[in-house]
Amino acid sequence: MLAELSFPIPLKRTFYYLLPEELELRAAPGLRAVAPLGKRAAAVGVILRVLPEKDADLSGFKELKSVSALLEENPLFPEDALALARWMSARWGSPEGLCLGAFYAHAPKAAPAPVKEPAPALPASTPPPPAEIEKLLTALSSGAPSACVLRLAALERREALYPPIFAAALKEDSAQGLLLVPDLNFIPPLQAALEPFFPGRVGAWHARLTPKKRAEAWAGAQGGRLKIVIATRTGVFLPFANLRFALLDGEQEEVYRQSEAEPLYHTREVLLRRMKALEASCVLASPCPSIESWGAAAEGSMLRFDAAAPAARAVLGPDVKVLDMEGYPGEILARPLSDALRAAVASGSQALLIAGRKGYASRLFCAHCGWMPRCPACGPGLTLLKGEDGAPVLLCRRCGKKDPRPETCPKCGGKVFRDYGTGTQKAQEAAVKLLPPAAKVVRFDGDVLRGSLKAMRASLEDFSGGKADVLVGTRIALRELGAPRLGLIAFLDADSELASADFRSSEKAFQSFYGAWRLLGPEGRLFIQTRESGHYVFSRLADMDYPSFADGELAARKDFFYPPFSHIVKVRIASYDRAGMDAAAADLLKALSFLGGGGDASEILGPVTAPGEERRKFHSEYYLVKAASEKTAALCLARAQALARRPGVSYFIEADPYGFH
Repeated sequence: MLAELSFPIPLKRTFYYLLPEELELRAAPGLRAVAPLGKRAAAVGVILRVLPEKDADLSGFKELKSVSALLEENPLFPEDALALARWMSARWGSPEGLCLGAFYAHAPKAAPAPVKEPAPALPASTPPPPAEIEKLLTALSSGAPSACVLRLAALERREALYPPIFAAALKEDSAQGLLLVPDLNFIPPLQAALEPFFPGRVGAWHARLTPKKRAEAWAGAQGGRLKIVIATRTGVFLPFANLRFALLDGEQEEVYRQSEAEPLYHTREVLLRRMKALEASCVLASPCPSIESWGAAAEGSMLRFDAAAPAARAVLGPDVKVLDMEGYPGEILARPLSDALRAAVASGSQALLIAGRKGYASRLFCAHCGWMPRCPACGPGLTLLKGEDGAPVLLCRRCGKKDPRPETCPKCGGKVFRDYGTGTQKAQEAAVKLLPPAAKVVRFDGDVLRGSLKAMRASLEDFSGGKADVLVGTRIALRELGAPRLGLIAFLDADSELASADFRSSEKAFQSFYGAWRLLGPEGRLFIQTRESGHYVFSRLADMDYPSFADGELAARKDFFYPPFSHIVKVRIASYDRAGMDAAAADLLKALSFLGGGGDASEILGPVTAPGEERRKFHSEYYLVKAASEKTAALCLARAQALARRPGVSYFIEADPYGFH
């Protein structure tokens, strides 16, 4: 008999091994096996299947080596981890061995010793559950598997809402729960809130645990000792004896998208798929749920619950001012903001200034009336760059459409145009000039490649500790922040988000504004500088009405055929050889020529060229596939990855991209 093994290596292939007679009856899919691999005498892989030698294609094998040992008697995962790994591989294109390896990455090298589980501890007396989640608790108490979206009133309410939710979902003694959070700093307060409900049975899982603590947490989940594990995104791959409920906190956060290294995945999708396989329940929680989750609830594939009281939203919130920069030409800080900033610092309050995101490009606007060009085909603001002949052109970074730079403004007939955009350094200089010398202005922009991470963390800690008066940063500071005297927040260039090529730009902008609004008390002030004050996002800020915004955004996504109504695959091609890159692009278009056939709504956009590309020796462009189904997207991904590579050409292929530059 043979065993087909998968190893956590970046190769899209599996390996056959002979099974010794003493292991034949024990070997089964899902078990870990030790076998030689390359120069390694003992590598750990996972058995995919056991089969007779006659049923295996051994054409690529010179000799068959043998499995030397099995590491356990039973699979570590009660659900089909092999099927989940195959789906991940097809969905995001990473080798199946790496996807499967994510589940087994932290498993002990030897089978854990049996642990005598303690009797479940009785919970201490707890307060009655908050009324705003009564309907959700009723649904979870029924025991029927369900997927739900929970819109929170504010993140601060998590410690009050999550314990009764887990108590309702985990009534069975053996039932376990998983709470995923976007930041490990959220774990201690949530652990303290859950501990009275489940004394001694709440564990933690994150990257900063010592090896011993990680082993204990892994064994506690796998053996059933831990009732709840609070974890960062890799916790989605932990083994559980009886996982019956999971909650994804801040489910809209980009940090849940693993794109830095393989295997590539999105925690939200993996969690939903896993809980469905287990026939268990899952809740996606956020003050501003992602449009993908909102759309799933709208179509009925998920239930939606609202823990926000509509009448209290605007009444209790801070003052919001949208400043139309057409009235303040050439100013980095508009006059009303400058006055408010000086007054805030003079009164002892702190201020946060949010500048443009890293990598944003300049935009063009009319110096007389403030008109800004937008793409007539798909909507975003156009980027100004120079063409191959040196002439300025306007580029849509979403669909790749190019137009010549206008000679006159179509709105007012003016002939003078200016570039627009403010970075963190420029904003810091403006704040220093505006404020008294005694005021301390620090900067935190999250770009660890261009500066000292230690220095940036020190700036953030100075502000959070009340030692600095003003913090200038990108929107990453909103999640990191905790300031004792915060009284003012200002977005200096809201258009840098809204004009992005990313189809999620409006969603991200609203979430940023809402996050800032939530940080301020009733006496606080929120300023937003823009040259597109008529953008529909701003019309939703008066009462921070996320449902109204999300419904409108969902309708726009449907009109332009973006997720959740399609699946995106991005293929970027780069080379010093323009002809070679063009040939590679032709290969891609030929491989994807089936798109749109037979009435299928799938399409491909591009090529899209990065700003300033025409002036470089290194050429780069990307194509964007909008597939009508997950199956079509997986086929596009597979065909793009299977392209014969041309010499000197680099290929970057990504499913469900979160970057468009």
